[in-house]
Amino acid sequence: MAVRPTVLPVAGGTAFPVRADTPGPQHGQHTGSDATPSSGTSWEHGAGRPKDIPEAAVVLNQRIIARESLDASVPAALKLKKRIKRFALDNELDHLPMGDIVSVALDEWLTTRGF
Repeated sequence: MAVRPTVLPVAGGTAFPVRADTPGPQHGQHTGSDATPSSGTSWEHGAGRPKDIPEAAVVLNQRIIARESLDASVPAALKLKKRIKRFALDNELDHLPMGDIVSVALDEWLTTRGF
């Protein structure tokens, strides 16, 4: 699975890192808030990936994996469910391992930030 390069947050920047190469909201779209964006706080960088945490690929390639639930709400504007279904159809996948995709993405995101 190929993962795009991570965009690191800028100290004193927005509360969540955004990619500079993506266009902003189109004219007429509601962005969810009419208030000016907050300056946010700088992100803390962890001490490094804990040594007792294995790489995601090692865990996901095991035959039997103990799993835990991770519940998250995502912004509807990103249309993630629709895009995931489209990806599965375009790639002729019967089953898309959603938990594995989320695991890899979050593991890389946290590791990049030193956690």
